[in-house]
Amino acid sequence: MEISESTKVVFYVSRIFGLAPYVVKRTPIGQIVDYKRNVFLIVYSVGLVFCLAGLTYKGIFFDVTSKKPIRFVFRMKTATSKVVTILDVSVVVSACICGTLSGIGGLHFVRELNRRLTEADEILSLYVKESTRSRRQRRKGILMLGLVCFIITGALSLDIWVWYRIADKIKKENSNSSANVLGYFPFYCLYYILMMFHVLFAQAALGIGNRFRHLNVALYEMFPEFGRTSRIEISSINLDSDKKDPIDVDLRKCVSNVAHGFDRKRTLSSRKIIEDLAVIHASLSYCIVLVSKTFGIALLAVLGSCLLHLVATSYFLMVELVGDKDAVFAWIQALWLFIHIFRFLLTIEPCHITNVESNRTITIINSLRRTCKDVEMIESINMFWQQLIASNFSFTACGLCTIDRRIITSYCGAIATYLVILIQFKEADDNSGKTPH
Repeated sequence: MEISESTKVVFYVSRIFGLAPYVVKRTPIGQIVDYKRNVFLIVYSVGLVFCLAGLTYKGIFFDVTSKKPIRFVFRMKTATSKVVTILDVSVVVSACICGTLSGIGGLHFVRELNRRLTEADEILSLYVKESTRSRRQRRKGILMLGLVCFIITGALSLDIWVWYRIADKIKKENSNSSANVLGYFPFYCLYYILMMFHVLFAQAALGIGNRFRHLNVALYEMFPEFGRTSRIEISSINLDSDKKDPIDVDLRKCVSNVAHGFDRKRTLSSRKIIEDLAVIHASLSYCIVLVSKTFGIALLAVLGSCLLHLVATSYFLMVELVGDKDAVFAWIQALWLFIHIFRFLLTIEPCHITNVESNRTITIINSLRRTCKDVEMIESINMFWQQLIASNFSFTACGLCTIDRRIITSYCGAIATYLVILIQFKEADDNSGKTPH
């Protein structure tokens, strides 16, 4: 995770949810120099997540064993539905636990990540106005945090209202069904921890992507004579592609929206500029590896939870549409389907944006190689090009899967397959229930 002045709001909020048990060490002038674990914060983080996890399972057990269980009426009518519901809850619990443990055990990676980001900022400050970058990153972080909190709060409020509405319908004498709904409140609290993890990861990925972007703008600003439209092969953008169809790319349009914040340093030699930016790119590429190591297990749990939630929510929505057809319950399932798609994209899109900005550097350097006539620069540009070809890093979840837009198609296929399997199991359960004994 990135910890800096521009990301301190997200950092302190994530600490409240037990995901960042660190204290920041500053110099007398307020500059961040180190990060340390805090015993109190570690105990708080572990106690919070395991306490909520235990209360969540206690609430489920209380609901299932009560005389009139709430979720049994709508979501656990069959054995298949019971298994899906228990897995639905378990993946949230496991993702929150993994997120908390990744924060506790990832201090070494966090230190190295922030050291590299600080060094990159120091070099970029020769070409970029620091205040402009810092303000924009801070605003984006606060906006993302506010949007996520608004969406999840609204979804949880509607979900609680729906279940209280169902509890009032099935309530009998001497039976307080509202207590069953109250038992699920710890589970709803876990959702805040889960969504905060999404924000924390997204900001770390976008922070690297923003620095790649500023590096690309710096290249253009230092060498505006190479910013004209060029014929560039797709293979220079996507190294994994076998296609060679040329397309028109306007480098000026790629970076013009942020170029106004840059300060040209013509006192520096062109060779020195190329060498500095090559160092930044290599360091930022390894930052992608550090983020993947920091959040690796938690990312795997989160991606697994997204898959299972998308399958489970789609399944219950289909069952409701062809079954009892409760309009309110169907709409709340559709809302949760949107929430799970949103948090899935909140994990995928920051990685995709960062990869695009990283690969765009290849496009720019490729253009420089073709057009540069300065013998002194050619050697530095060729070394930068070789470095770009060799260091093609991507975000991964424990090295098991690459996190980019290509994973969306894999998820769509998996969701369709599991939905067919669940529907077949449901039909088998329904048929067994109709069979006379």
